[in-house]
Amino acid sequence: MSVSSRFELRASSNLHQQPPPPVGMSGDVGTFADAGNLEHCAKYLNQTLVTFGFPASLDLFATDPVSIARTCNCMYALLQQRQRDIEFRESTNDLRQRMQSDISRLEAKIERMDAQLAAKDRELATLTRTEAKNTAALKAHIEKLQQERDEFQKMVIGNQQVRTQQIHETKKKEKEYIKLQVSCCIFSHKICNKHSMEI
Repeated sequence: MSVSSRFELRASSNLHQQPPPPVGMSGDVGTFADAGNLEHCAKYLNQTLVTFGFPASLDLFATDPVSIARTCNCMYALLQQRQRDIEFRESTNDLRQRMQSDISRLEAKIERMDAQLAAKDRELATLTRTEAKNTAALKAHIEKLQQERDEFQKMVIGNQQVRTQQIHETKKKEKEYIKLQVSCCIFSHKICNKHSMEI
């Protein structure tokens, strides 16, 4: 875990554990230390720095180089933490802007897809109505053809019956004609015989 993450974690978890402000602290806004409360301020700062995990405490009253170097290192760590905070905020803002841009593009894409889907739904509804209309027309045409076929079949059957009747009557007339011819021959023969006998 980075120093920035540790700092933010400890800051969020220890806010209620921060030491109280030093005694004698000025009431002016933005004023923390003055000539009369330096010891309390230094103690408060050291406790706070240790709470937030910085590497060294401040020794503000020291004159030896080691203590001054330790104070400088602590201040440098604070500056580095501040720089990391700034970079983190900038990175977070960039990420937020990119995510917002991605969301905007996705929303626009969703709107386009919704419009396309609505158009396809309308097209499908039109095709469905057209198909239903064509199906009804085809069904009516088939029914009409079936009716015409039935009527034609009735006509064929009727014609066959008429033809059969005509054939039957023709045969009957032929038989009657033959009988008539036979009767004529007999009658003619009788007449001839009678005439012969008279002579």
